[in-house]
Amino acid sequence: LGDIYSAAEMKEFLEFAKRYKLHVIVDEVYMLSVFGDVDSFQSVLSFDKLPDPQRTHVMWGISKDFAASGIRVGTLYTENTDVINVLGQLSCFHGVPGPTQHMVAQLLRDRDWINQVFLPTNRARLKTAHKYITNELTAMGVPFLNRHAGLFVWIDFRKYLKNPTFEEEDKLWRRFLDNKVLLISGKTFGCGEPGWFRLVFSDKTYRLQLGLHRLRKVLEEQDSESQSIEKGTDSESKTKISEDVIEVGVLPTSPDPALDGLIGLLRQQIRATDWLQRNTPEQFAQENPEVYDVFCKLAEK
Repeated sequence: LGDIYSAAEMKEFLEFAKRYKLHVIVDEVYMLSVFGDVDSFQSVLSFDKLPDPQRTHVMWGISKDFAASGIRVGTLYTENTDVINVLGQLSCFHGVPGPTQHMVAQLLRDRDWINQVFLPTNRARLKTAHKYITNELTAMGVPFLNRHAGLFVWIDFRKYLKNPTFEEEDKLWRRFLDNKVLLISGKTFGCGEPGWFRLVFSDKTYRLQLGLHRLRKVLEEQDSESQSIEKGTDSESKTKISEDVIEVGVLPTSPDPALDGLIGLLRQQIRATDWLQRNTPEQFAQENPEVYDVFCKLAEK
């Protein structure tokens, strides 16, 4: 999500884990991809002392910070010999080739180039791309989490779902895909609420512009369809009221055959739809408890 925990917060987490004898896996794979003006990151390995070194394990890799995901090189720092021995038994299945190790070692030795050229340039480009994406999302009226680290923006598309379900989230994801926009849905990351998506912004501007153009098109079509459904629902509600009035005997003095035909057609449409079955008072009470309580109090009066 791009959240940056302070050193004080991390120490609290580690102290908590120590009290309950919990192992802590700290993934610092984005530690060098912080591009905010006031944000800063401090590795737990920079602490003077770890509360429980035997249960603290730190991960890092070059895939994100050095834009080198294809090289597949990661590291694990731990003082726990049992963990080291177990990983040693598995290393034959995913070992890093010698030439790759040599290349990465040469890269990491060039501290001057990393600190004075690569990291400043990379952070500036991330900042520019992030600003462009977030400005466009703001102009479109799309909510998002505004963070200044990492390569992604966590976007809230809940209002574009016809129903708040993961099935509708999957439909929206497929609609994006059909329009050549590949986002990752929140369900993939275990998000408990449907409608959240991850957007990668670490790319060139012209690609971001094309992607947002396609994304905007999908959202406009989705919003237009939702409005049509709402209008149809309003029409059904008005028809139901008219039907109730007619059934209690309030009829026009001179019946119009055309009007009777229209009313009959509307009745058929009402009976054919399952809207009432899909929108029960119990479901409304569950989804809108505060509004439901207000209605109940008014009804009691």
